[in-house]
Amino acid sequence: MGDSQAGIDSIETGMRLLTALAERRRPQMLKTLAADAGMAPAKAHRYMVSFVRVGYVDREPESGLYRLGPASLHLGLAALGGTDALELGTQVICELRDELNQTMAMMVWGNRGATIVRIEEAGQPVTINSRPGTVLPLLASASGQVFAAFLPEQMIAPILGAEIAENRKTGDPRLITSMDKAKLIIADVKRRGIGRVTGETTPGIHALAVPVFDYRRQPVLALAGMGLGGHIDSKWNGALAQRLKEAAHVLSRRLGYEDEAPTAVLKLVR
Repeated sequence: MGDSQAGIDSIETGMRLLTALAERRRPQMLKTLAADAGMAPAKAHRYMVSFVRVGYVDREPESGLYRLGPASLHLGLAALGGTDALELGTQVICELRDELNQTMAMMVWGNRGATIVRIEEAGQPVTINSRPGTVLPLLASASGQVFAAFLPEQMIAPILGAEIAENRKTGDPRLITSMDKAKLIIADVKRRGIGRVTGETTPGIHALAVPVFDYRRQPVLALAGMGLGGHIDSKWNGALAQRLKEAAHVLSRRLGYEDEAPTAVLKLVR
C-alpha cells in the first residue's frame, strides 16, 4: 500500500515553481520564483531550464524574465474544457444540504432570467412552488439579485425594466416599482457579495444566494439556501452566508476564476 502512494519528489518540487509563476501572473525573475518556492536559485534554474525545453515556461530574451509557456496554456484550457460547472455545483449543494440540513438550490442565467436547475431538499419542510425550470424574478429572489448585480448591465436592463413595469401593473406594495430603488438593492448586493430575501414577497420564506464565477469573471451559477423564517439563518453574516460564500469561492477557483482566496473548505472541490 505504501508503494502505491509514493510520488516523485522532483515533480512536486518543480510544480512549486510553476505554481509560484502562475500566482505572480506576470513575468518574474528567477530569484523571485525561487524564493516563492522555497529553494535556492541554482536549483530553481535547473528546473526552469527543463520547463523551457518542454514548453511549459518561456524566457524573455531581452529581460531574462520567465513567464508561462504555450504548453501551460494548453493544459489550462484542457482542464477548463473538461470541467462541468453544473456537475460540480450539484456536488456542492448536496454537501451543503447534508452539512447544514438546509434546502439548497442552484440557478443559471437563461434567456428569460435566473432559472432553477437543481433543488436539494433538506429534512425541514419548505413550502415553495419553485421547481427546476422555474424562472425567478430579479428583484424578489436572492439569486435574481445576484445575477442582476454581477452580470453586465446590458444583459440585465431589458429584463429588469420589464419586471419593474409589470410590478407597477400589479399594484402589489411589496414589489419594487422604482428603478432607483432597484439600483439601490443591486448596489447593496454587489457590495455584500450576497443576495437576500426575507419573506417580502413569499411570506415566511427566507433565502440567501451567492454568485459562482468562471475564468471570464462572469457569474455562471448562483448557489442558494432557503427555508422557513424560523428555520434558517438568513443574517447577512450568519453561518449560512459564510458557508455559501466559502463554497462559491472554492467552486469559482475550480472554474478558473482568480481572486484573493480565503482559506477554504469543501472536500468535493479541493
